[in-house]
Amino acid sequence: MSAVSPPEYLVIATRGILGALTAGGTTPTELQLDILDTLNRSVFGIEVDVGGLTPLGPTELAAMLPDHRVRRVVIQSMVALELMRHPLPGPVASATKLYARALGIDEPMVTTARRYAHHQVGLMYADIIRNDWYTEETRHEILHGKMRELLRSKVAYTGIVEDRAIAAKWQGLGDCPPGSWGRAVFDYYRAHQFPFPGEKRGIYEIGAHHDFVHVLTGYPPDPEGEIDVFTFIATTMKDPRGFTLLVVTLGLFQNASIKHVAGKKVQIARADTLSDPGAVGRFVDALERGMSCNVDVMDGIDHFALAPENLDELRKRFAIPPIASPRT
Repeated sequence: MSAVSPPEYLVIATRGILGALTAGGTTPTELQLDILDTLNRSVFGIEVDVGGLTPLGPTELAAMLPDHRVRRVVIQSMVALELMRHPLPGPVASATKLYARALGIDEPMVTTARRYAHHQVGLMYADIIRNDWYTEETRHEILHGKMRELLRSKVAYTGIVEDRAIAAKWQGLGDCPPGSWGRAVFDYYRAHQFPFPGEKRGIYEIGAHHDFVHVLTGYPPDPEGEIDVFTFIATTMKDPRGFTLLVVTLGLFQNASIKHVAGKKVQIARADTLSDPGAVGRFVDALERGMSCNVDVMDGIDHFALAPENLDELRKRFAIPPIASPRT
C-alpha cells in the first residue's frame, strides 16, 4: 500500500467513524457532526464537508488504516461519539464492535456502549468499574502497602469518621507558596467549599488527584468542566484505562446513563452538557490541549512533590496552552 499523508489519514479515519455512526440507516446527530467538523478544522486544519463524506465499512477502513495507534484512536472516537447521544441506536453500537474486530482493537468500552444501547445499565456500570483506571490504581496501591490508608480515606468519604492524617496532608497544601500549584489546589477546595480528602465526605484520595488537574488546566468543577478535564486527562494518559474515565464522565454529564459514583449520587449530573453554547469548541480545545501536553497528568507525575512549584511555570514545562475560548 502506498504511503498516506496525515490529512488523508484523518479523512479516512473520519469516513470510518461515519461508517459506524450511520450503521443501519442511522442519521448522525448535529452534535456528532459538529464535533467531527470542529476537530478536523480547528485541531488538524482540514476543511472538509464531514456530512458529505462517503462512510467506510470495517473491512475497507482496516485496509486503508494500517497504523495500530491510529486504529485505537478511531475506535475510541467511535465510542465517545456514540455516547454523545441518547438513546443510543443498537445498530451503531453493534457496528462499532465490527469495526473494532476488523481493526484488531480490544477496547472494553465498545462492550460498555453496547450495554448502554440495550439498556443494560447495571452490566454497563460493572464493565466500567472493572476497566476503570481508579480501580486499577487502587489495586496497585494495595499491593504496595497502602491498603489501610485507602480504607481510611474511603471511610472518611462515606462520612463515618474523618482521618486526620490524610486530611492534614491535603490541608497542608495551604502552606505552599502563593502562585504555586499546591496553594492553588488548596484555594480551589476552599473556594468551592469542598471537604478535603480525609475530612468527612471528602473525596476518595485517589479520585482527588484529578482536582490537581482541574487547577492545572483551569477547568471548573461543573458539568462542562468535568467533561473538559477528563477529555484532557484521557488524551494525556498512556494507560488505555484513562479512556474509561472519559466514558464515565459522558455517562454523568452527556447521556445521563450514570447517576452515582462510588455509591454516592452526583448532584450536578445532567444530560446534554455538550449542547450548551460553545461547549463543542471547548471540548475540542480540551482534546487539543491534551494532545499538546508532554506528560501523563494522572500517572506520570507526583502531584504532591510538584505542589510547591509555580503553577504558571509548570504549565509551560508541561506544554499546556491557555484555554482557547474561556467561558465568560
